[in-house]
Amino acid sequence: MLGADEVIVEVKEFKPNKEEQDSNRLMAERGYGTALSHTPGDRLRKKIAGCSAQIKGRTDGKHPSLLVVLDSPFGHADPYNIRVAMYGLEQIHIAVPPIGMGSPHRTGMSYGPKRKMTPKHNTSISGIGRLFMTGPAQVSLEVYHNRFASMPLKHALLDQYGVDQFELEGEMTGITSKWRKIALIVEK
Repeated sequence: MLGADEVIVEVKEFKPNKEEQDSNRLMAERGYGTALSHTPGDRLRKKIAGCSAQIKGRTDGKHPSLLVVLDSPFGHADPYNIRVAMYGLEQIHIAVPPIGMGSPHRTGMSYGPKRKMTPKHNTSISGIGRLFMTGPAQVSLEVYHNRFASMPLKHALLDQYGVDQFELEGEMTGITSKWRKIALIVEK
């Protein structure tokens, strides 16, 4: 409960996969690990898919909800990974004119495949919360609001706790929206 409001929260953590475990082992043995490669947002997309039915059942269309993930040292829940997990991988559009009629050129950007949040998918998840270490014994929370949430989380609910909150900027033709920090409400 946040004040008089009920918010459904599911908490998940990223456990190191085999590749990350091997890199950690090598880091301990020789002082450096291996280069890791992954598709941005993949690990978070799996967390969203794994909890969406449970969250939908618990919210019953009446309550906002948060999927809160404990970020790992590998950055699976950094702001970029959250954005592309929710709204899709960024695509650059290139126009290729006929031969001799000019050079290929960029015509814009958009979100593309692998999106988990759409007007018809995962609307019961109001946002993604990111727990991360800010010091040896200090944890912080950031919340990234889902623009397609059927029950949006009220910004004021988290303002009183000093939680940084973000939403996508407004749509602009030819570019992908970035996260914009939501200003806290200051009462005088």
